[in-house]
Amino acid sequence: MNMNQKIVNSILFTAVALLVFWHFKGSNASNVASTKADSTTTLKVAYVDLDSIQSKYTYYKEKMEEFEKKKENADRDLNNAFQKIEGERIAFAKKGASITQAEYENFQRSYQAKMQNLEQQKMVLENNIAGDGVKAMEDLKTKINEFLKEYNKQKGYSYIFSYSAALNVLFYKDTAYDITNEVVAGLNEAYKKSGSGK
Repeated sequence: MNMNQKIVNSILFTAVALLVFWHFKGSNASNVASTKADSTTTLKVAYVDLDSIQSKYTYYKEKMEEFEKKKENADRDLNNAFQKIEGERIAFAKKGASITQAEYENFQRSYQAKMQNLEQQKMVLENNIAGDGVKAMEDLKTKINEFLKEYNKQKGYSYIFSYSAALNVLFYKDTAYDITNEVVAGLNEAYKKSGSGK
């Protein structure tokens, strides 16, 4: 599993954990007592498989393609810059014995400055790409949460959990409660209607 999938899984798992925490934190003692007294209350639950969201949700796939292209472009630009600096070093070294001490020292300073600058560019690009990745995951989480809020108005689930083979938070899952296909279809339909989908 790649790093992007781990980030998505971590963000979504955290969101679910927070929702459960807030739900129980918000209920007062009288609600707990009345729930215990009313044994006929049915808890309706479902789960969404995050691995399927990643493989079937058009928005997610498009964002990951954009993310990969940005990484590839950044890698290519950095590699080209490194090759240029390295070419200058090789050309300088070919001068051989005709290089004076002053020329050597000037070249060393220039070469080291260029390499440091390249390293700084690399760090900036990596930070920008990581920031874009975090923003994309936040957007994904928002889209899923907004969809599930509307979806659940008709379905009436008490909880909708997320499941991923990587996180394995749910120890057991009955596929009868798997709503992933409905959720993916709904998310893709909403994305298509937004005009952003290809």
